[in-house]
Amino acid sequence: MNITKAEQKQIDRATTQGRGALLRTMAQLHRTGSSRTQKAVELGISLGDAWGDFTMVNGALLHNSEV
Repeated sequence: MNITKAEQKQIDRATTQGRGALLRTMAQLHRTGSSRTQKAVELGISLGDAWGDFTMVNGALLHNSEV
């Protein structure tokens, strides 16, 4: 994935806290990251078959717990 070291650290920290934390972190990275990061996040979500946990609002990816 094309993400920065800082973004990877965020993902690693969230991974230890469970699936919900990881998915919320992915949504946050999608909203604040570059277009390259956004594509990497979308790929990760697709590979994890987790699109059902997200909602897209005006181009912003939101985890269902944030809606």
